[in-house]
Amino acid sequence: MMKRSLAMAFAPLVLSASFAQAAQTESYYLIEEIPLETSNGLVEANGDLVVTAASNDGEYVAGSAQTFRSAFRFYDFSDRTTFDYGCQYASEVCDLFFYGDNSFYDTYRKRLREQRTVLYQSNVLSFLANRNISGMHTDGKNLPPLPTWDTINEKLYVFDDIANSDYTTDTRVNDINSELGWAVGYDSAPFSNPDGGNYTRDFIQRGFALRLSDQAKVTLLPTAFNSSGELEDDKGGLSSGLQIIEKDGRTLVIGIGSVSYSNSDSFGECQTGNRENYYRCSGFDTQAWVWDITDAIDGEQVVGQQLVEGYVRSRYGNAPDFNLVKDANNEILVGISSDDVYDSTNGSRGRATYYTDNGDGTYSLNKIPNIRIDGDNDKFEDSVSHTWANSVNDANLIVGNLRYVEVKSRNRPVEGFVYDGDENSETYQEVNWPLRNKPFSGANSEFSDINNSGLIVGWRDGDSEEQPAYNGTTRRQTGILLDYNRYLEGNKTYTWTLNQLTCYEQDGTPQIPLYRFEFATHINDEGEIFANGYHYESAEEFINGVNPRAVLLKLVRNPAVTDIDDLATCPQIEEVKYERKGASSLWLGLLLLPVVFVRRFIKR
Repeated sequence: MMKRSLAMAFAPLVLSASFAQAAQTESYYLIEEIPLETSNGLVEANGDLVVTAASNDGEYVAGSAQTFRSAFRFYDFSDRTTFDYGCQYASEVCDLFFYGDNSFYDTYRKRLREQRTVLYQSNVLSFLANRNISGMHTDGKNLPPLPTWDTINEKLYVFDDIANSDYTTDTRVNDINSELGWAVGYDSAPFSNPDGGNYTRDFIQRGFALRLSDQAKVTLLPTAFNSSGELEDDKGGLSSGLQIIEKDGRTLVIGIGSVSYSNSDSFGECQTGNRENYYRCSGFDTQAWVWDITDAIDGEQVVGQQLVEGYVRSRYGNAPDFNLVKDANNEILVGISSDDVYDSTNGSRGRATYYTDNGDGTYSLNKIPNIRIDGDNDKFEDSVSHTWANSVNDANLIVGNLRYVEVKSRNRPVEGFVYDGDENSETYQEVNWPLRNKPFSGANSEFSDINNSGLIVGWRDGDSEEQPAYNGTTRRQTGILLDYNRYLEGNKTYTWTLNQLTCYEQDGTPQIPLYRFEFATHINDEGEIFANGYHYESAEEFINGVNPRAVLLKLVRNPAVTDIDDLATCPQIEEVKYERKGASSLWLGLLLLPVVFVRRFIKR
């Protein structure tokens, strides 16, 4: 649970359809843009930005920028569920994602194997921003120019040296806690050839903690698991900082650490084998780990300890075992644990899990029960690749997702669920699926975060995105807000797209800011939302989905609009015929962003 001025010269999209005048004309949410400068490789990733962490006070945000072509928008080398599901689209589309220069396979191989004469360039860039606003909203509406944060003008340097012209590490920020004053994540070691020989690096991946006040950096060491006790003998091992919490007055980082090779052959196949063997990664068995950084100083290397024993199930020697924590409240941790399901090659599948405190500094894992498909559950293991828990609020409501490996209505969908983990609740251990098969069987919905008011953010298929995905093409995703309490009460209106919540009326005419929201990843207890999306300079470009500028966005509540049932009268933007002033009528439903998405890759 989450906890330089840029002038944008554009005119909002004006809709000329006839609507009854609503009582409310202002925007339910007001937009703040977080602009990025085109430096340190960020320009190369300008279509593949996502928010990976945000502080609960809404003052800090971190994101990931991928410079390679991939269907895995949330790619995380230490989290198998972000990449271990292949490509279901038509061969032409999958080939664009996986093959050729700057593709996933090309980058995956270059990142993992030790380079020889060619220096690896960073392909997973991270950035961190602190809120400092220029400008203000006008009349409680998203009228241009909108307020902006200071421009993000460089990637985050952790183990890379900022003085070097080449940046060769892949970085990710997983959590920010501004109250405790830290951000945590992972970085790889920089490649170098000090003796003029082949390029090498000291380790594959290390967790870090970055102090927000002075940029002090602390390394989160894994534990050596071989007889010598030297990390370099383990090819550096692997660790990652995932969550930062306070417990008994101590500042703790919860993360993962490698405890063994999953199998010597698997490690080799992941690190140096054929490109199709990426599903054997990370090549390590990893376990939930904890590091105490309360008194850590800049440059310190902190040794942690194991937090959890065992996994959901471990029976194959080749498939990596893992526990991975995604979120925490004051009582439990939530995330994923491996369940060796299918076979020894690719049987390591994630299962949504929560972890309970044993009272001695360790935790016990509990597979979330009652997660089912809407078919023959005797075929569950054959039908599902991964389930995972993403977020938990103080009422122990857990949101997570299920990913199909079998085809359901010409798609392998992701479906979001809510699990009631409150032992005192009348619906304890009940699992609900608010958007399953809505508006049709096989529709995608993915839940990312939940706050203490039961408000959920995530994304679903965009309106009119009904084309087959299996042996077809991608479906454009749109950011959403879902009120779980309204869903439980039986209210028919319990979910909205972020486009619906940011439109407004001006002089009696519905208008939409020229943003398309994609992945809404974080919401805090003030209802503030972080998302990524695209901005268009003109209504014509918005209509046709061309020349998008990738942006990060923060949505803040408009205090003047207190009733979500009294929104400005704005239509479903992909379903309503409209006319831009001085132009002919068009249908927004003609927009096929997946085609544009592919076209962008072809241009590269």
